[in-house]
Amino acid sequence: MDGLMNILKAIGDEPLARWIALAFALRAVWSVVMWRRCPLLCGEAARLGPEAAAARRGAFDHSWRFLLVMLTGIALAVGGLFRLAQNGADAPGALLLLILGVYLFTTEPARRQIQDAESAYLAATAEGPERREVAAAILRDSHVKLVAIEVGIAALLGVAILAMGGAH
Repeated sequence: MDGLMNILKAIGDEPLARWIALAFALRAVWSVVMWRRCPLLCGEAARLGPEAAAARRGAFDHSWRFLLVMLTGIALAVGGLFRLAQNGADAPGALLLLILGVYLFTTEPARRQIQDAESAYLAATAEGPERREVAAAILRDSHVKLVAIEVGIAALLGVAILAMGGAH
């Protein structure tokens, strides 16, 4: 346990760690903005015709991005774990790699869920108001999950850096 505290202390003293925490926080803020300004929930789907909605819905299918981001996240997390196991001078960088990897493979399924919910919402526009309201609720819930994950990770990382590095 002392080894982990030493690593956290080293991360807290690392100036780059503050920039990384800021990047996580900005990404969380961006997700909040995208949730609050979701074009589908703000009425864009009502302006789309059935053909345009079908074309946009088809754009969400078969994304290679999901596979690439998940594999990258897993590789970063495993690489960070192996570097931590070596317990060398690179331990703070290893822990940051681990955090980044966990962030990627935790948030990417939530992003994919938002895409699926948008697709379902577009499909529901032609099925009536009740179906559209259910799809809108699912889409809102998907956005809230992503925001909760990103804000939680950014807050934990920020608190850990501030607590371990002190307020310089």
